[in-house]
Amino acid sequence: MTKPNPKPKKQGAQDTDEEIDLGHLFYVLGKAISSVFAWIFNLLARIWDLFISLLLLIRANFKVLAAAALLGGLMGGIYQYGIKTKDFESSMTVQPNFGSSVQLYKNIDLYQSLIEQEDYDRLMESLSISEEEALSLKKIEVEPYENDNQVLLAYKDFVQNLDSLTFDLVGFEEFAKAQPEESFKYHVVTVRAIDRFVFEKLEDPIINSIINNRYYDKVKSNANENLLSKKKALESSLLELDSLRSIYKKVMIAESQKENSGTNIYLAELNASNKEVMVFDKYLSLNEDLFEVNNRLTEEREVINVVSSFNSVGMNAKGWYRNYAILGFVVGFALVFLWIQIVRINRFLQKVEESRQS
Repeated sequence: MTKPNPKPKKQGAQDTDEEIDLGHLFYVLGKAISSVFAWIFNLLARIWDLFISLLLLIRANFKVLAAAALLGGLMGGIYQYGIKTKDFESSMTVQPNFGSSVQLYKNIDLYQSLIEQEDYDRLMESLSISEEEALSLKKIEVEPYENDNQVLLAYKDFVQNLDSLTFDLVGFEEFAKAQPEESFKYHVVTVRAIDRFVFEKLEDPIINSIINNRYYDKVKSNANENLLSKKKALESSLLELDSLRSIYKKVMIAESQKENSGTNIYLAELNASNKEVMVFDKYLSLNEDLFEVNNRLTEEREVINVVSSFNSVGMNAKGWYRNYAILGFVVGFALVFLWIQIVRINRFLQKVEESRQS
């Protein structure tokens, strides 16, 4: 009588152990998932209880809170419309060239610093305005006019010189975040003042402070000379290409008028036609280069271009954060609500103290 083979039993034992391990694993995972959902449910329940308690507290003290909010709003409205002088705003959009945006930001920071330090004598001198006009200035700031298309074009130029590894490391979002304020093409200068007619007088001093910089003036002159030289070279090349195109056309006409027919004539015409296409493609490429040069000559004619000027008359400064009636309403409500909470906490602490003493 033959003995049974022990190997099947051993394989069966292994399968049983694997089933037990998988069952335990699923049990642990299920328990962990249940714990996570229970924690989330408890958190939401606590938030809901806190929200209900907050509503109950507001309902119990509604009259006091409403009175405080209305009183705060009334006081804010009286201050804004009866006591506080009106603020006016106006903006100017500029296009700095040759890296002059760095100087623009430094100058604007200087003007704002003089306003904060109340150094109105230097402010008068820097902006060529009267003392009364200098005293009316409240804030002057500059910020880039952010445009996704401009950032996308800059990113396109940036990645052209990168290898595949670096390209994977530097994405568009990282590139956009790393862009300094001065690198944008357009910038907006915003001024806030009490005098609604002062804004137009600030444009020339701000722009001249950049234009009169000798360094940028020299860079502009060199750049314009180079662009003019490039323009002449492109125009000369285009004239030569025009002449070459005319020659190819004459050759094709002459070949087509020959008496001999056959493959040689066809190949000659095909060869001349291909050359004309190549010349035409080169002609289009040079035209695009010339168009770009002309655009740069227009845009870079000055160190800094004014895209849109300050308004002759300033507009009322807007924004909810400048509405003191709304701010007074919110502050009045918040202060009384905080006081009620402090009173409740104090009562609770008194009870705890009494219970310990007893």
